[in-house]
Amino acid sequence: MSKLLDIWLPRHDVSERSRTIYENSINTHIKPALGEIRLNEISTPDIQQFLDVLTPGSAQTARAALGAACGLAVRWGVMATNPVRDTQLKKREKQEVNALTKEQMDAYRERLIEWSGSNGMGTKRGEALLEIMDVIRGTGARIGEVLALRWQDVDLEKGTISITGTTDEKGGRKSFPKTDTSRRVIPVAGIAVRALERQSKKDYRELFGEVVFPSRNGTYRTVNNTETRLRAARGDMKIKPHDFRKTVATRIEEKFGLLAASRHLGHASTAVTEQAYLAAPDVVPDYTKAFES
Repeated sequence: MSKLLDIWLPRHDVSERSRTIYENSINTHIKPALGEIRLNEISTPDIQQFLDVLTPGSAQTARAALGAACGLAVRWGVMATNPVRDTQLKKREKQEVNALTKEQMDAYRERLIEWSGSNGMGTKRGEALLEIMDVIRGTGARIGEVLALRWQDVDLEKGTISITGTTDEKGGRKSFPKTDTSRRVIPVAGIAVRALERQSKKDYRELFGEVVFPSRNGTYRTVNNTETRLRAARGDMKIKPHDFRKTVATRIEEKFGLLAASRHLGHASTAVTEQAYLAAPDVVPDYTKAFES
């Protein structure tokens, strides 16, 4: 199994970030437990028992990697059947989506302001964290999409941004977003426009060229490093960047419907938006006029 996984992973057509996630799962979980088993000996019960002891998230990643790798082995004639196919994951409890209130978002913003530049020595910390989060709040874009913005993607006069890519984990930019439907031009709220205006007036803009939110080296910021700094800045506040995206989805759906929210977020279908991005209303709107006689 170890040899199969080593052959499969470089051939698996996924983003670099996803490949890293699979590699970590393989090295941390799969190889220690199943790596030395011969392919003609591994069985569905073996894999099911392995998956059952993992956390739900780890099990899902491991099952995906094993299933794809064994699928390759079947296509090459190395395995007769795919033993992962009939395994099952434990049912995960659906996490409740909580749309943030304006007060919560403002409190998060104040925390960023207090933290940024408050270190007494060394390079000023938190540079542009506030602007990055203001753009996320005012667009609902993914953090990687915001970090990948180039000035040619920003139209301050029209108040729009073009989502045309995302960042990798090496300080580079990929010229395609997460999915085909993620490529889009979206109007942005005033808080995002003002953040981009502030960013455009900073001294280092001329030094670093096209990158809207450059690192200290002038490269594109990575999602991991940015989220690490945001965790340090927010302290004990249980708010994540993705919560702003879910909040935008909920607010758009409330006023303009599910399809509008799905299109704005760049989802491939409304099912994705509905299942994972919308907070349930405290009070269901009055629909009685539709069925009164």
